[in-house]
Amino acid sequence: MLRALIAVALAIPLYETLRYFALRRARESLQRRARSYAEQHGVRVDLFKFGGKLLVREELLNDLAVVHGMMGAVQKGERPTDVRERVEEYIDEIVPAFSLTAYYQVGMKLARAAIRAVYKPIIVRAAPDLPPDSTAVFLINHRSNFDYVVVGWALARQVAISYAVGEWARIFPLDVLFKAFGGFFVRRGFPDPLYHIVLRRYLQLITRRGVTQGIFPEGGLTRDGALRSPKVGLLDALLQLSCEPGYERELYFVPVGINYDRVLEDEALLAEQRGRENPPTAAEKLRGALRLLAIVPARAAVNLLRVATGRLHRHGYVAVAFGDPVRWRDMPQSARIKDLSDEARRALAKEVASILMERIARAIPATPVPLVARAALELRCDATEAELAQRVREIRSRLEERGAPTALGREFDAHRAAQAALAEDLERNRDLLRLEGEVLATEEAEQIVSLGLERLTQRLLLRLENGRIRLGQHPHATDLLEYYARSLALLSEPGGERARG
Repeated sequence: MLRALIAVALAIPLYETLRYFALRRARESLQRRARSYAEQHGVRVDLFKFGGKLLVREELLNDLAVVHGMMGAVQKGERPTDVRERVEEYIDEIVPAFSLTAYYQVGMKLARAAIRAVYKPIIVRAAPDLPPDSTAVFLINHRSNFDYVVVGWALARQVAISYAVGEWARIFPLDVLFKAFGGFFVRRGFPDPLYHIVLRRYLQLITRRGVTQGIFPEGGLTRDGALRSPKVGLLDALLQLSCEPGYERELYFVPVGINYDRVLEDEALLAEQRGRENPPTAAEKLRGALRLLAIVPARAAVNLLRVATGRLHRHGYVAVAFGDPVRWRDMPQSARIKDLSDEARRALAKEVASILMERIARAIPATPVPLVARAALELRCDATEAELAQRVREIRSRLEERGAPTALGREFDAHRAAQAALAEDLERNRDLLRLEGEVLATEEAEQIVSLGLERLTQRLLLRLENGRIRLGQHPHATDLLEYYARSLALLSEPGGERARG
C-alpha cells in the first residue's frame, strides 16, 4: 500500500511537468506558425495589440477625460471606490486580449471552413494598400452575423482587424473568441455617461496607436434588407480625435460592401420587422447568433457528407468588395471641425456618415439572387426566362453606371476569357465586335438568371409555370424577394404594385 502511495505521489508531479512542457511546446509551435504566416503574406499586425490589457488599463485609468468623468460621478454623490470599480469593470469588458495565434491558427481556419461550408466566397474588389503609418477604419454594411467572419477572411492576408462588436456577443464562449481576435464590445444606448467616456477614449487610444478597426455604421443588422441610417457615436469619437493636439496619423475610411445569395437569418429578421416596431432585445440578438453558430457546423457536417457523395450544396455566393479609401484630411468637413461644440461636431459627423454610407452603397456587390429578385419584382413576377435575363442586363447596366460591381464566380470564367479575347482582337470589324459582345453579355445574364432561379425556386420564392416565372408558394415570398432586392442599395425601392401569385 505504501509503495502504491509513493508511486502515485511521484507520478502526479511527473505528469504535471510533462503536461506543462507539452502544452508550452504546442503553444510556442502555434505562435511560430502564426508569426510565419503573418511574415510570409506581409500581414499588417498593429504592435499596440501586443501591449496587453494591463498597459491599456493603466492608460485609460490615467486618461484626463476618464478622470474628469469619475470626478463628476463622485461629485454627484457616488462613492469613489464604487466609481473606480465600475470604470475598471467597463475597461475589462471593452478591452480585448488579442492573440495572433488565436487569430490565425484558430480564427481564420475556422472562418475559411465555415464560409466554404455554407457559401461560394468571392472577393470582387481587393482591399487597397494604405500607408504603414496611417490608421484604417473599415466601414461595413451589416446584413448578417456572418459579416464578421467574411470581412476577417477577406482581409486575412493583409491585416488583422479589430471589430466593434455588439453586446449580444458578451456570453461564453463568444466573448472569449471575439476578445482573442481583437474585438471590443459596444453597449449601444447604455445610460451611464461614464461608460461612453471610457469607450470613446479607448477607441481614440487605439486609433492614435494605429490599430486597424472594423465598424458597422448602421449599428445593427438590417431587418428589411435596405441600408439603415447610420449611428454616428463611434465616428464622432474618431473625428474628435482628429483635431486633438498631437494627433498626426492619417485617418482613412475604407467602405466595404457585403452581399449574399442567402442570409441565414433572413426569415428571422423579417419576422422581427413584421412583428414589432421596437428593435430586438439583447436576448433576441443572442438567440439569433447562437442559431447561426448551430447552423454553420450542422451545414458543414452535411456538406462533408455531400462532398463524399459528390452532391455538395451551398447557399450560393457571399461577395465582398472594398471601395476606394477616403482620407479624412481630403474631405471638406475636416477643415470645419476645429473648435466646434459637441453638438455641432455631432451634426458634422452625421454629414460625414451620410457621405460614407453612399460610398458603402457603391461598394455592395450584386450577386445572382438579388439581381433576379429585383428583376422579377420589376416584372411583377410574370415573365419568361428570356425577359428576366434582359431585365437583369438592364439592372446591371444601371448599377455599373453608378459604380457598383457584380459578383461573378467560376461559373463565368468562360465568359471572362471570351470577353478578354474580344478586347485584344483589334483586327475584327467594329460592328462584329459589338455583336459578339452583345451575345456574350446576354449569355452572362442568362447564367446569372439560372443561378438566381436555382436558389429562389428551391426556397419556393419563385416558381416556373407554363414557361413563365411566377411568385412561389412561400407564405412570405414577396417580402423575401424585396429583402434581397433592397440589398442593391443604389437602386430605388423596389416599388409598384406588390407581386401576386
